[in-house]
Amino acid sequence: MTNNKGILFFDLDGTVADSGTGILASMNHVLESRHLQPLTREDLTYFVGPPLSVSFPKVFAPRGVPTEEMQMFIMEYRAIYGATHLPQTPLNPGMGDALVELKKTWHLAIVTSKPEPQALIAIQATGVRHYFDIVVGPHDDSEIPKAQLLERALREMKELHGTLPPLTDCWMIGDRHHDIDAGVEVGTHSAGVLWGFGSREELSSAGATAIVETPQELVAVLNN
Repeated sequence: MTNNKGILFFDLDGTVADSGTGILASMNHVLESRHLQPLTREDLTYFVGPPLSVSFPKVFAPRGVPTEEMQMFIMEYRAIYGATHLPQTPLNPGMGDALVELKKTWHLAIVTSKPEPQALIAIQATGVRHYFDIVVGPHDDSEIPKAQLLERALREMKELHGTLPPLTDCWMIGDRHHDIDAGVEVGTHSAGVLWGFGSREELSSAGATAIVETPQELVAVLNN
């Protein structure tokens, strides 16, 4: 790798893609089919980012979804989301311009907890797939810690380019503490973004190297 500052590893949902509306609509379709209370936009903060089975007891069990139905519920949700909303995933405002600027001096990659087949459809829908060297996510619905996904992305980038910059020249960028936790554990810098689903307190408590409010601010911090 030459003539660049390093590697930027981006989370997908909430960070690059504005996937909340489609996720919420799909979840509520399954809940309403069971005559259960729908979710609100605020509820998104509990289940966008972590694996669904982690957020299930907090969000869905209190609404009357039995724990033994969890896998069936998730399968129904994924079927609706995948058929209806995933292929229309929009880009977050400002991210297109930010990626154009960052691509000039950084290598870019996606690291997401979204199953990789779905992540590829979503990033293609946003129109920015060509900016990212690789897209890394779980191969199926398996729960894989974000740090393990980040480590895999580092290995894949080394295989692709033949070498890696120092970890201090790499950033994990995301909107939830899981993203920051991964950067801290693996040894990269981390940037928390406030246009997604996490709060400043959540990102700060996790140990984010930087916290930014807009994609333009992210470019300014990284290209400083």
